[in-house]
Amino acid sequence: MDTPDPECTARKRGRPPRGTEDLRRREMLKAAETIFMEQGFGNASMEAVAKLAGISKKTIYTFVETKEELFEEVMKDHIASTDRPNLHDDIRDLADLESTLADYLFRLPRFILGPFAVRVFRLAVAEAMRFPNIAQSFYRQGALRSVHQLEDWLRIQIKSGWIALDDPMEGAVMLTSLVVLDPLRAAALGVAALPSEDAMKARAEHAAKIFLHGCLSPVPAPR
Repeated sequence: MDTPDPECTARKRGRPPRGTEDLRRREMLKAAETIFMEQGFGNASMEAVAKLAGISKKTIYTFVETKEELFEEVMKDHIASTDRPNLHDDIRDLADLESTLADYLFRLPRFILGPFAVRVFRLAVAEAMRFPNIAQSFYRQGALRSVHQLEDWLRIQIKSGWIALDDPMEGAVMLTSLVVLDPLRAAALGVAALPSEDAMKARAEHAAKIFLHGCLSPVPAPR
């Protein structure tokens, strides 16, 4: 006797049929996120994801080959559904340079930081030693994308003569860390809430000013 397909069984119990491949994928990703966050990566199983999504495990394997790949697809889905901030290249003057950078650094945490990022950060840190691939996925799909975007913009400004910087990649890492890493870490540890919009704006303006102008006093310190 053939083994009943769980997907067909779910439909017979009243679950509406998945009309398209895209709908099945979305149900899979939604279920995978829930299972990962509730059970952790190590304890999560494809069977649990399939059951929650109302699809067969075989269907999951038509989209991904491994649990690590499924985790990365969850990350990609969140990135794709969020508006990434942009940087315009046609800088008019120094004031425009600073305001463009400050605006980007203000909008970047709104793109990266959020309850999902905090939960995934906790998960990645907790399971990084056992499952290094998920930590790499978190960094690659999250912070690293923004670092490379900012790096490219800094290179353009170097070529345009607005700034002088030996290592634009390192500069992008420093700037991104200033506005994202500490608030994310504090929220993940539960020692502080995610920053308000006003706090993010003040932090972004401060980071842009320090980066572009430094923090040396224009007047020599008295001896």
